[in-house]
Amino acid sequence: MSTESKYTAAVIGCGDIGFGFDNARQHTKNGALTHFTALNSSDRFRIVSVADKNREVLNLIEDKYSIPVYEDYKEMMKGQRPDLVTVATDDETHFSILSDLLSFDPKFVFCEKPLALNSDDITAITENYKKAGIHLQVNYTRRFLEEFRKIKEELKKESIGRIETVMFYYSRGLIHNASHYIDLALWYFGNPDEVISFASKKGLGEADSSYSFILKYNEGPEIIFAALDIDKLSFAEIDIVGTKGRIKFNYRNEIEKYSVKKNPVFAGYSQYELIETAPVKFESAIPNAYENAYGVLSGKNKLLSPSENSSGIFKIVNRILQ
Repeated sequence: MSTESKYTAAVIGCGDIGFGFDNARQHTKNGALTHFTALNSSDRFRIVSVADKNREVLNLIEDKYSIPVYEDYKEMMKGQRPDLVTVATDDETHFSILSDLLSFDPKFVFCEKPLALNSDDITAITENYKKAGIHLQVNYTRRFLEEFRKIKEELKKESIGRIETVMFYYSRGLIHNASHYIDLALWYFGNPDEVISFASKKGLGEADSSYSFILKYNEGPEIIFAALDIDKLSFAEIDIVGTKGRIKFNYRNEIEKYSVKKNPVFAGYSQYELIETAPVKFESAIPNAYENAYGVLSGKNKLLSPSENSSGIFKIVNRILQ
């Protein structure tokens, strides 16, 4: 694709997932962990500017990549008018930035989760973007990973039998981190019939505690979310246990698959036996998300993680908090 045919793009927020994770890596040839690297190496988009309040980071980007930088994202939008805008700032800023971006009429906005910190704001921003005809996607990472899409297919085919229980471990906030896994639970199993909250722990600041809770399905599994008070725990562990097998996402960022075998020690009993282990390529998630964005802008694809999904997530969040 020629430079002239690329969509223009800009990033608001150059922290960890905006820019920092890849800047700290020695090798970034295989995929990207940040929005900046994904866009800067894309055949679909041409990054034209970034905005951040950290002058040191802006100087680094300006010197290394010769890309215009701004401390004020509104000034950036006035000067650049990009087709696609990525919002990768702190959680509490998302709603106000998304509201401001409406007046600049970009074609596509890709926002880190959450869109906002309450249901009313999420509903409002979703409706406003829909009225404006602007595509709004949320970075619930696992929606963009083939490994997690394959798990959904396996569950649909009942490859591991009837699901008995699902376990999620997470830390750093119900809204900030558990929302990833609530989204995954809704994607895999639909809306629960009952939500039971039974404990809370330190989360991400005073406004976002971590809660332990259960999503119960009358004709399905119990999904247990266990909150951990461990700062900067990178990824949750996930354990999906069925009558014929088990699928687990482990602490090494791998998908483990188990089948039910005869127990070699205790006659008449069975056990789960590991039959396959494969790494999850998290460095593919953000590039895949932008490939999806290009498909949406070209009229060929639908959003994989549309803003409407956030309303369903926050309905669960509200029931937990109540």
